[in-house]
Amino acid sequence: MRAAEVLLLAFDHAWEHTWESLQSALQGVGVQEAEWQAPAYAEAEREAGWPLPGSIAWQVAHVAHCKRYYTEVILQRARPGEPATPPRPPHQGFEVELVGLRAAHAVQRAAIAALGDTDLATRVGSAMSLVEFVTMCTRHDVWHAAQIAVARRLYRARA
Repeated sequence: MRAAEVLLLAFDHAWEHTWESLQSALQGVGVQEAEWQAPAYAEAEREAGWPLPGSIAWQVAHVAHCKRYYTEVILQRARPGEPATPPRPPHQGFEVELVGLRAAHAVQRAAIAALGDTDLATRVGSAMSLVEFVTMCTRHDVWHAAQIAVARRLYRARA
């Protein structure tokens, strides 16, 4: 198996593995649960056009937004400097955020799938290698999957 194929496999597992993945963490999340904000985030300032900070809807919006940017980094890897951050559509509800996440993931996955082993040493973003950047993208999905899992537990235990 080529190195680029191993990276894609790990990326796919972070997205849709049965147990530890973004999709498994999101399975069964309803609108009320997604829009709920844990008391620990009550003092966090809400950004215009974003869901409530700390909510599952915010996590989904954040991951989708990052995926759009990360994809630009991968696609523009031959250009010097960092690409512009794509604009984020304003929050229109959890279901719309989920659609945006799935679309952003599909484009990001295609960009990663198109990589060859010779691309992996290319320096991107903040001067990390592309292999390190793609593993960071994978860790980012898992990090937020874990935050969603904790938010779900807090939601179920709320007073």
